[in-house]
Amino acid sequence: MTHSGRLMAFLTESLDYFELKLEGVDRDRYFADRDIRNILDKTINDIILCLIDLSEEVLKAKARAIPNTYRDTILSCHEFLGEIVLSVAPLVRHRNEMIHQYTRVNWQNIIAVKQKLVSIRAFADAVKAAGVLP
Repeated sequence: MTHSGRLMAFLTESLDYFELKLEGVDRDRYFADRDIRNILDKTINDIILCLIDLSEEVLKAKARAIPNTYRDTILSCHEFLGEIVLSVAPLVRHRNEMIHQYTRVNWQNIIAVKQKLVSIRAFADAVKAAGVLP
């Protein structure tokens, strides 16, 4: 399996895992249960980093430079993937908040990613449909 194929498989598995672990979790449980909080936070980090890695693969396939920021890396794929990049690029902010402000518990990041699951899957579909990856 190619690197991009492994990324796609990882993204799919991570999205499914996130949805599974989110079942039955509300704001109160998220705050009270450190284990579930760590699982959800780490999985969000993994999902968003995978989106960035896939974006880098698209840019490399098109012999384009990789921007300096994660958000710009995703946005730079607009030419090849279309409007879906505008929907997923803002997720980078949620990842940054979770990683760099780890002492702050933020349920809103979980909700934001949950609401974008359809867009994240559409992003993966756009990468496949663009035919830029082996």
